Amino acid sequence: MTKLETWRRLLEQAISNAHELRRLAQAVGVNSVTIARWAKGQSSPRTEHLRQLYQAVFRSHPVLAEHLRQAHPEILSRPAISDSEDQQIPSTFYRRILTTCLECAPALRSVTMRNLILQQMISQFDPHELGLKVTLIQCVPPSLATQQVRSLRIVQGRGTPPWRSLPEPELLLLGAESLAGHCVASGHYAIIPSREDLSYYFPTHSEPFTESMLAYPLLQGGKIAGCLSIASTQRNYFHQAQLDLARDYAYLLALSCEPEEFFDSSQIALGIMPSAAEQRPYTISSVGRVLEQLREAALHGTPLSYKQAELRVLHEIEEELLLLGQRWQGLTIH
Repeated sequence: MTKLETWRRLLEQAISNAHELRRLAQAVGVNSVTIARWAKGQSSPRTEHLRQLYQAVFRSHPVLAEHLRQAHPEILSRPAISDSEDQQIPSTFYRRILTTCLECAPALRSVTMRNLILQQMISQFDPHELGLKVTLIQCVPPSLATQQVRSLRIVQGRGTPPWRSLPEPELLLLGAESLAGHCVASGHYAIIPSREDLSYYFPTHSEPFTESMLAYPLLQGGKIAGCLSIASTQRNYFHQAQLDLARDYAYLLALSCEPEEFFDSSQIALGIMPSAAEQRPYTISSVGRVLEQLREAALHGTPLSYKQAELRVLHEIEEELLLLGQRWQGLTIH
């Protein structure tokens, strides 16, 4: 049985459920009879419909999605960019960011700019929703004891399926074991072209859907605030056009950072962080620990803002995870 026949057979099984048939027809933008004809081999969908069908079954029918991808690898190919304007940030968007920067209330300025930038990136990098995730990663401010940047923190993110858009992701710290850490420590962009390379060089943070990844530093006046991370479901996605576009968006994101969020390269001393699963028992209680800090401060009459309490807890968790990361590193070495 050929791969083509396999995906059709799996599609026929999926649409044996009437509700699923209606859902797929609506997602692809055709009627139910057309979906049924595809399943029976009586007609063949156009490439654009194949892409939409792939997105519709990616999560609910992963085996079908895989056979569909194998039979039609073109559905994950990037449409050719013929217009040079598609490789540049639109001038109207620059004006929008400048207006936001000048007119937005200081307390909302950074988060508003970042939301706009990340959303614009998604629409420009992945207009056909083949699968892309963009993430803003920042340096965790040094503690008074060390005066060194020991870890990075995921701040905001956006994505198209199979990723979700989470403006406020759960706490996750990264270090020298990550692509973002390599980018920040070196001050230069870094590219991973394939899943195999990602698993080999950065096994701790290998993601199930990522086929290629890029990290671009956020620089200003020779200092660094973190990096922009872009993950794609397509192998070898990042060519010169994408690099240039990522650089320009990194410039805009750097404008959203406050002066105190940038650090000298001499302050960057990233440690080793454990995987997300190993971090979760420590990070899941972070909000409760912040509230406890605030209660303790109020009990003793000590002034403490929420931001100060949050940073104090972040440093505590960072230290705990650094110790865990050191034990993990020792086990892998020995």
